[in-house]
Amino acid sequence: MVQSRVFAVARAGILAGLAAGFAMGLFHFVVTEPIINRAIAIEEAAAASSGHDEVALVSRVVQEGMLVFGSVIYGAAAGMLFAVVFSLVGQRLPVRPEARAVALAAILWLSSGLVPFLKYPANPPGVGDPATMEYREAIQFGFIGVSLFLAALAALVYWRLGRLRPGVLRAKRSLIAVSLYLAMAVVLLAVSPANPDEVTAPAGLVWDFRIRSLFGQVLFWGVLGFASAWLLKRSRPAVPEAVR
Repeated sequence: MVQSRVFAVARAGILAGLAAGFAMGLFHFVVTEPIINRAIAIEEAAAASSGHDEVALVSRVVQEGMLVFGSVIYGAAAGMLFAVVFSLVGQRLPVRPEARAVALAAILWLSSGLVPFLKYPANPPGVGDPATMEYREAIQFGFIGVSLFLAALAALVYWRLGRLRPGVLRAKRSLIAVSLYLAMAVVLLAVSPANPDEVTAPAGLVWDFRIRSLFGQVLFWGVLGFASAWLLKRSRPAVPEAVR
């Protein structure tokens, strides 16, 4: 029974991840690629005027063709990790069983997507000094890691309160945990180093790209959560009417 349940969760996570990756990749291919093309055109024009024009190692046609495929692969990997986390903590989430996958996806989006976006929003190609790329990636991934750790710490506080004070309602414990995470996130936002590069691209172009990137995250985690919930519901054995 336990093995079949683990298999069902893993299957749901991977299939939902594939669907989420495809949806995100298709969205960016249709909606975000025109913004990227505009940014690349500006970058190439600036490079040509300065005499430093370079030939791209991978053509735009290949990059666009790989966008959806790469997103699907990313979705499958993220779905597997989602299934692992759900197997560990899903039963303890303070929501109805059919909403647990959606709740977990929302938590992961908040801690790994929205809060990091507030400090390090995505930028289109050509924004940022190539010499600082490794540093920028390090502080961004470090921020995401710390944010996820703080979310896990808030969840631990929620569960410990349930053990120490069983009479405390789930709603109160949830409010305490969420408030704790948000307070720690505010501190993290304040103390984390700023992006070292000045954004010189047109503000409208930059924010068009950022909003589309953020919506792509919302789409990915939304599809992952709801698709996982639907697949998990379908995997549960039907209960005979006499038993109900």
